[in-house]
Amino acid sequence: MSDRWVLVAKLALLLVLVVALQTVVASRVSILGVTADLFLILVVLVGMMRGSVAGALFGFCAGLVADIVFLEPVGLRAVIYLVAGYMAGRYLEAAGPPGAWAVMLLTALVSLLSQTTYGIFQFVVGPQAAFFTMLRVQILPAALLDGLLSVPVFLAVTRLRLLRGRETSDPSFR
Repeated sequence: MSDRWVLVAKLALLLVLVVALQTVVASRVSILGVTADLFLILVVLVGMMRGSVAGALFGFCAGLVADIVFLEPVGLRAVIYLVAGYMAGRYLEAAGPPGAWAVMLLTALVSLLSQTTYGIFQFVVGPQAAFFTMLRVQILPAALLDGLLSVPVFLAVTRLRLLRGRETSDPSFR
């Protein structure tokens, strides 16, 4: 089997694992009044480890799965996660392989932007709360939680060799 198909199989396995963890564990544990978005964390990690194209494609697939799992309008998270995966992949292409601090900060930033975009959509479709209240109560704590949780997830997927960096001529990039 070629390396590309092995990568696709590993990413599909990660997606199945994140569906199980998100629905069974993360959705039941509330920290700072919010739950972690493991789909978004994994999209950022795939983008940061494999590049913008892989991040965007995985983001789109993860977004579709997340929309179905969360029983929400199909396509909104897919577009948001597509952009999130692409942005994280651009970081890899511009700055090189990520460290733990970069993973945490970029995940928090991408989560903040993604949650804000989703919040604006929710506000436009049907205001159920004031946007700034939603920002203070939901968006900022969720970005903080996602950023903090991204480091253990990053360490777990790299130590289990489920996700590795792209092959380059630099041997320290693995």
